[in-house]
Amino acid sequence: MKRKPHHITFLFLVFLCSMISGANSEEQTHWTEEKLGIIAVKADKASMRKKWSQAIKYGERMLVGASALYPESDLGYINRLKTLNRYYDKAGRLLEVHDRITKAYRLTTKYIDPDHYSSKICRLLYYKLMIAEKKYARAIPPVQEYISLLGRNKGEMFKKLHYLTQLYSLYGLTDQFVKQEDILLKFITLNNQLLGQDDENTTKALVLLAKNYCRQGKHDQFKALQRKYNLPYTCK
Repeated sequence: MKRKPHHITFLFLVFLCSMISGANSEEQTHWTEEKLGIIAVKADKASMRKKWSQAIKYGERMLVGASALYPESDLGYINRLKTLNRYYDKAGRLLEVHDRITKAYRLTTKYIDPDHYSSKICRLLYYKLMIAEKKYARAIPPVQEYISLLGRNKGEMFKKLHYLTQLYSLYGLTDQFVKQEDILLKFITLNNQLLGQDDENTTKALVLLAKNYCRQGKHDQFKALQRKYNLPYTCK
């Protein structure tokens, strides 16, 4: 008879656990497009007020709903993942969602056109993450993708200058001097076309090219470049 209270307590705990499990299951299985849309609107309103913690809170629920309704290859899922990642970025918490940033970039690369808006955002966030983590070699492919998507009009060419600057810097940081040389030459040619030979960015790139030749042991090219432009740099 003394064991009955313990038995009753055990049965109550089993019942309580089943209720909690049932509630969680209901949350997972009763998602609808309408319910997901309501949560997404709440997240968006919070983001518009720059209340990033609240936006992240709703965004996390939004991603749960998207996971229940769509496969990961679906744009509906990828867009929600992208949106939530942006909230973390705006909150200065990008490093907390390393796996999600990487996942979003991988999914867009595999399933979405590279020129799609979501692809561009996921690519940018991945690039920012790799720079923040000082994984410079992994930051190179997104920059190459940006360059490959650019057109030939003048506005696009100025964008290309920006990305070429990033690219030759990344090749320098990863000691890929042959590739850096190639990008520096392309940058100098394009910068001269758009801004002229007297532009300070051309001068800066020429000095970097001289250093590049020195590091590669290309002394003839270094001397020729130094004489032609009277560069204030000595190769030791």
